[in-house]
Amino acid sequence: MSDGMIGYGSTVRIGVGATPTWTALTLLGDLELPDEQVDEIEVTHMGSPGRRKQFIPGLTDGGEVGVPMNHIPGSPTDVLLQSLRASREEVLIEITLPGGDPETYAGFLKGYTRTAPIADKMTATATWRLSERIDGGDA
Repeated sequence: MSDGMIGYGSTVRIGVGATPTWTALTLLGDLELPDEQVDEIEVTHMGSPGRRKQFIPGLTDGGEVGVPMNHIPGSPTDVLLQSLRASREEVLIEITLPGGDPETYAGFLKGYTRTAPIADKMTATATWRLSERIDGGDA
């Protein structure tokens, strides 16, 4: 086995409804997985050791994930994303990398941008605001 892998074959699926109906987003581009950030809470006091600020971990912000793709107007992916943008419905977002286990998050479609350049492919990016890690990722 080599010491590296490419992301070719990664998938993103969207689960809609209480008993989710899953739909794979198609024609994906380069993915950047969520960068969850932990808030830092300052707890410095008059007797802090070494006159240093002290911190404890706070709440985790799930962050955002942008999913770039080739844009085909009226395609099932386009119709789904336009519908979710209008409904503001919270959904499940499942990201699976080659050789990895799915990572599932709850969130909503924050933005859906589309481009139509004169001499290049049309693209779109679905930006998801994440609120919860569903598959046991929170410790």
